[in-house]
Amino acid sequence: MKIDEHQYQDFYKMLRQCGDILLNVCVCFTERGREDYRDMYQEIACTLWEAWPKFRAGSNIRAWVTRTALNVAGHEVRKRKRRPQFVEFDESFYDTLAMEATDTRYQLLYDLLDKIDASDRKILFLYIDCRQMKEIAEITGLSEQAVKQRIYRIKKKLNALKNEE
Repeated sequence: MKIDEHQYQDFYKMLRQCGDILLNVCVCFTERGREDYRDMYQEIACTLWEAWPKFRAGSNIRAWVTRTALNVAGHEVRKRKRRPQFVEFDESFYDTLAMEATDTRYQLLYDLLDKIDASDRKILFLYIDCRQMKEIAEITGLSEQAVKQRIYRIKKKLNALKNEE
C-alpha cells in the first residue's frame, strides 16, 4: 500500500503524541545505554511505520502503539536483532534519560526490572503507566483476572528481590 504525504505527516504526529510510551518502553526493555535506546526506538518506529497503512482510524492509537512497542521490545529482548533502518531520533529524549540515569531511585528500579522476565515487564510497564486492567488485558491478550493475578505475583517478586538487596 502506497503512503501519501498526508499519511506520512500523520505518522510523525503520532510519534510525537506517543513519545512518552516509546520513551518508557525503551527505558524498560534495554540495557539503558544511548545506543540501546536508539536501537530499540528504531525497531519500534520501523515496525509502526510498516503497520501504519493498516491502522484503522478511530481505533485507540495509544493502545495500538503500546501493543506494537511492547511486542517489538519482547522480540528484541529475545533476539537482539537490529535492522539498519533509521528514523529521526528526538535529541531531547537524551536529556530526560540523562536526568533519570543520575537518580538512584530510578537506578534501583531499573536494577529490579532487569531481574524479571520480559513478559512480566510488559505487564508491569502497563500497570505503572496507569492503564486499566481491561486495557492491559486487551494489549497482552490475557483475561482481566489473569492480569490481576500476574500483577500480584510481580509485586510479590519485586518485593522479595528488593528485600534481598
